Amino acid sequence: MQNQAIPRKTMLAIIGAGLMAFCGVLVETSMNVTFPTLMAQFKLSMSVVQWLSTGYLLLVSLTMATSAYIQRRYKIRSIFIFSGVSFILGSFVCALAPSFVVLLIGRLIQAVATGYAIPLLFAIILQQVPVARLGLFMGIGGMVVGVAPSIGPTYGGMNTYLFTWREIFWFILPVVVIAVLLGTFTIPQKMKTRRDTFDFLGLILLGISFFLIAEGFTEAGDFGWLSIQFWGFLAAGLVVLGLFIYHSFHSDRDLLDLNIFKSPTFVLSILSYFLIQLMNIGISYLLPNYSQLVFGANSLVAGSAILLGSLVSGIVQPMSGRLLDSHGAGYPIRIGSVLIVISMILFAIFGLHLNIPMIIFFYLIFGLGFGFSFGNVMTNGIGQVDVKLQQDANAAFNTSQQYAGSIGTAIMAAILTSSQHSDPHLSQAVLSARGGDHDFSLLALLAIVTLILILINFRKQAKNSQA
Repeated sequence: MQNQAIPRKTMLAIIGAGLMAFCGVLVETSMNVTFPTLMAQFKLSMSVVQWLSTGYLLLVSLTMATSAYIQRRYKIRSIFIFSGVSFILGSFVCALAPSFVVLLIGRLIQAVATGYAIPLLFAIILQQVPVARLGLFMGIGGMVVGVAPSIGPTYGGMNTYLFTWREIFWFILPVVVIAVLLGTFTIPQKMKTRRDTFDFLGLILLGISFFLIAEGFTEAGDFGWLSIQFWGFLAAGLVVLGLFIYHSFHSDRDLLDLNIFKSPTFVLSILSYFLIQLMNIGISYLLPNYSQLVFGANSLVAGSAILLGSLVSGIVQPMSGRLLDSHGAGYPIRIGSVLIVISMILFAIFGLHLNIPMIIFFYLIFGLGFGFSFGNVMTNGIGQVDVKLQQDANAAFNTSQQYAGSIGTAIMAAILTSSQHSDPHLSQAVLSARGGDHDFSLLALLAIVTLILILINFRKQAKNSQA
């Protein structure tokens, strides 16, 4: 058991990186609950204000796509310090923002910080933690990045209700400073750095693709799902994504090694992970706004409605990681995916007749399912590729996680917005309830698709182990 002991310095490094990642993910969704307030304050529509989340997640995704290269090129400690300083700067810009544009700029500075902090957390775990305890610590990492989005609306709602939305950024600053100090003095450097040539063209193509696809879903809210704006942006984004893939396989410059996608079980894992996070961020965005727009709940109540489920999810994730260590990945992931399906079906069935107690209960079931599945899907997926490709697999999972959040927010907002514009004779509360019901139905469908992908994946893994 001695070789499974984890040095105190490594534990402190994980805590420091975990705190930084937690703060980054917390502010992802803490602003969601403030959207009605910001819409009134800056006199903007939902489709514009939601770019505080969509734009943030979009840039986090792009930053994460470069994380494998950055970790090979620079020392982990240097990256961490850069991330911390950027986060502090972005927080000041947001807290003091006199206009929506300045607020968005501050959010984008924070996005760069978060985009490097989260992969660093998992890189430290993958490099420093013994294999026998990897499931537990990856579960802890999954808890950090998976639960924080759900706690965000509670944190944001509490600050907005008791103070203003600006306190969201002021109150988080001391935690970030502590995280930076911890990481600066404890983060180890196990791997040697090397000077590779960065693939700027690949990054530009990926960025254009991500933006076009996200913008397509945003346009759907204003112009409809059959509009040329939606399909035009979506088609253009997919074409550019195809160019990125072609370029990556024919370039000798370094960004992200796409050979990881040659493993069918890795592809199925990352698709499942993408959809689980899309549902997580999507419903974390939807429920607080639904509660305010339909029930007229204040921001504190709207954000707190999903707090219990978030806490349960956080408690379950390390426990489910232990299950992976002792019984394999299939057991906890199957349990979690079934619970997610049940919760989403309940939301879809009662979508037009929800109340706060029902939201708390249904989201509690979702939190249990998320806790069992989320971190374990990533751990299992990274295990499907060669050790030499694990940095790239880590970057791919984290990129997909954040982009899933961006797309999830954009889709939920688009459906909500299009419903609000659908009938001028009905109240916004009724129209928002309809939009929420459509969102819940879509999430239920995605939950079923995710369960099917997971079942296919483990069937393939079982066949591979027998071969």
